[in-house]
Amino acid sequence: MTSLQKKLLIVIGVLSLCMCTLASSLFMATKVNPNQLHVRYQTIRDETIGKDAGILSILYFTDLQYGTFQDTKRTENLISTIEELDPSIVIFGGDLYDDAFVPTPESNQALIDFLNRIDAPYGKFSVLGEKDIDETHIQSVRDIYAQTGFEILENKQVQIADAFTLCGLSPSADVSVLANNQKEMFRIVVSHYPDNLVNDALSQDQVSLALAGNSHGTQITYPLLGGYRQTEGSKTLNRSQGASLPFSVIVSAGVGNTRIDARFNADPEIHYFLLSHD
Repeated sequence: MTSLQKKLLIVIGVLSLCMCTLASSLFMATKVNPNQLHVRYQTIRDETIGKDAGILSILYFTDLQYGTFQDTKRTENLISTIEELDPSIVIFGGDLYDDAFVPTPESNQALIDFLNRIDAPYGKFSVLGEKDIDETHIQSVRDIYAQTGFEILENKQVQIADAFTLCGLSPSADVSVLANNQKEMFRIVVSHYPDNLVNDALSQDQVSLALAGNSHGTQITYPLLGGYRQTEGSKTLNRSQGASLPFSVIVSAGVGNTRIDARFNADPEIHYFLLSHD
């Protein structure tokens, strides 16, 4: 075998390996990853959490995007997982329907049936995403929440079990609702838009933990290059790029898909927290 033939074989081998890697990645991104729901567990102990409530479990999920790619099979898997985790509090981070899907009476009833299966003794809460407040979605979204016991937090805060404060921000956030907390009680802030949290007015005294979504973890994240697209509301803070903030932030990749039924380095996920005073 000549030197040229050896070099040619090496080139062919490298190209074949690249093609196999690409084909494998495409298969995982389109056929496997969108159907793999991960649960991220975290324990939080803080002296500002009310001790009398004991240990509280919080489940946070966001960006269901029902209708286009998120079908009943995937939603059944999600709801069954939530039922198994049996949380004390459930928080949904917005975008119930995908923007490419127009709600129907049948789809509304399907979501009502799914969400009514979630039992959370200390409450079920939601913030609105930009797709929720679209004129083709807003009435369906409000009706679904009204019939499933989800309280919508629109620049509003509530106290949970004398243990912590939960505040929900609208896409057009009014952060003045967070003023004068003085770290008296642990405060969880939920904003569909991560960029609402990049605000000089917010401090560690006002926010203990922030939860956001919207970007889907960019849904497809290339190694070294980052996300394949930017999303309004997540241009400064998302899973592929971040900002230095004075409080803890979790930007979830969400559970549903939009625009394309594929995920790469951004698997669907829900978050499960255990909160206690010590």
